[in-house]
Amino acid sequence: MDSLSQALLGAATFAIVKDKYIGKKALVIGAIVGTLPDLDVCLAPFFNEVAFISVHRSVSHSLIFAVLASAAFAFIAHRITKYNYRYKDWALAFFLAIFTHSLLDWCTTYGTKLLAPFHGHLFSLNNIHIIEPFYTSILLIGVLILLFKKSLPSFKRQKVLRFTLAFSTLYLCWTFVSKGIANNQFLAQIEAKGIQYEKMMISPTPLNSLLWNGIIKTKEGYYFGSYSLLDSRETIKLYFVESKNELIPKIKEFKKGRQYLEFTQGFPLIVMENNETSIYAIKFGPMNYFGEPEFVYPLSLNLNEENDANFKIDHSSLQRGPIKNYKKLLKRIRGI
Repeated sequence: MDSLSQALLGAATFAIVKDKYIGKKALVIGAIVGTLPDLDVCLAPFFNEVAFISVHRSVSHSLIFAVLASAAFAFIAHRITKYNYRYKDWALAFFLAIFTHSLLDWCTTYGTKLLAPFHGHLFSLNNIHIIEPFYTSILLIGVLILLFKKSLPSFKRQKVLRFTLAFSTLYLCWTFVSKGIANNQFLAQIEAKGIQYEKMMISPTPLNSLLWNGIIKTKEGYYFGSYSLLDSRETIKLYFVESKNELIPKIKEFKKGRQYLEFTQGFPLIVMENNETSIYAIKFGPMNYFGEPEFVYPLSLNLNEENDANFKIDHSSLQRGPIKNYKKLLKRIRGI
């Protein structure tokens, strides 16, 4: 999720435990602590771009990190405040602020290694986009009320916190409902068209919880389509793109190839042109919202080379990502 949402969630969860003891300071501390897991971006200069994909949202987002870090921070806070507050309250507050960051990232498509360093599996629920203004606004309003509203008694501040966290969590629950509706629509279309598929992924689109991408994997490639809960269409338009999936064993012979395939979570679009092979992480869905699907920023590689030194992510595309097409996005959300 974006850093603002993580900071707001950290502020709210930390304050639910500590606000009655240290007041508005709890919001500030929680906001800082809530963004700590993303400090793994500071490691980027020490890794190549492909390797860093495996490092980001890894150990710093894991359960073990949340436990150890919260214990350490609680010890420090307990000492600084000269033992005026219970250690277990500090530990609980720090743990909530840190681990809810990981849980929120779990809801996105990127993937989060919750069990690192013991297991490298990427957990992702794909129910909310990393940029979701409605969810962020719920948290922002609650935190701003607590920051700027004067003379609010402690029990009323707790009510604001509980309502903020309950309402934001309720919205997250709604995204699962919306995704489930979209999932059923895609399944109905697959059955109607008689498509033999291996698996399917439903992914969120930016700025909303109404429009969903459907990515349907077959032996020969993928079908792509989108569905909005406001759709006026009776059927979902599906586009097929061939994928050279037979190259996967060869790609796995290279370290960077294995790392990038792991990141795609079983949904790599492999395109071969001349001697160059491109692997797209299509789990995020196409960059466009109408017509033939378009993808950007693939891992570019030559499988005839002896090593993967020249394997790199291609940033040459003129596309900057899905939000660049926000006018078409808003149009598609409305079901047009």
